Amino acid sequence: MMPHPRQMPISAKHQMGKAIITTGDLPGFSFKSGSNPRLIISSPHSGRNYPHDFLTSTCRRLDELRQVEDAFMDILLTKHPLNAMLIHADFPRSFVDVNRRSDELEPHLFTHLQDDITVKTSRYTKAGLGVIPSQISRQKPIYSHKLHPDERERRMTACYAPYHQQIKTMINTGLSTGTVILLDIHSMPSQITSGSADIVIGTCHGQSAPAWLSTWICDHFISKGLKTRMNSPFSGGYITRHYGKPKDNVFAIQIEINRRLYMNERQLQLLPEWYSLADMLANMINTISQMMLTDNAL
Repeated sequence: MMPHPRQMPISAKHQMGKAIITTGDLPGFSFKSGSNPRLIISSPHSGRNYPHDFLTSTCRRLDELRQVEDAFMDILLTKHPLNAMLIHADFPRSFVDVNRRSDELEPHLFTHLQDDITVKTSRYTKAGLGVIPSQISRQKPIYSHKLHPDERERRMTACYAPYHQQIKTMINTGLSTGTVILLDIHSMPSQITSGSADIVIGTCHGQSAPAWLSTWICDHFISKGLKTRMNSPFSGGYITRHYGKPKDNVFAIQIEINRRLYMNERQLQLLPEWYSLADMLANMINTISQMMLTDNAL
């Protein structure tokens, strides 16, 4: 599997979750190979490498932009060796959101768009949360000016396309020996569920993965004392919907983790509890991997 030029090794570059200001090439993704090529772990929103020219073009402070990160999720996923393939974005979600369709664009964000660019309006674009977001939340625009259309091409070419190409490559490699399972890992602000859920499992209402797998994952978290819900309020984003094709032997499940379980949301700091959550995630992932390797049906 050939690495992308902007692919970076997973290492101490994380600096335990501090934002990194970059110049030169746009940040890409980090990738780590595990012993089971048929189990893929994706963290598309934990990137915190902020291009300098992006920060100078936004009307938001860095700490405001960081509020939409799935902060530290990559750190939790790299605490222990995983018997799986791991990919996570290095670029921030406020710069490019790879959990959107490539055509979920907001035309008003640009001075103009080329005639051959397809635009799909969705509830995300209406909320300013398209593939190139215009807002971090309602009434909080990222820019005070319109972007040149070349900026769309630059970000899609350097960030969006390589991330999805790597997922496709991993899926195709895994399918050569059996069923592939893709777990798309996210974190959610605590106020979204008002304390009613620690974990939300998304299967696109049963369309992206079989019930036995989502039930097993749900039961795993429940056995650890966590309040777990299925498909509400999150049923699965673009990555889960697009790649989850059970009829083609690709199962995809989105896992949303309440941020209060492991971090101080306001101060963007890890809590001591992150260690036990990282242990729990590694145990879940490695148990699924072992199931895949010993079950002849997978």
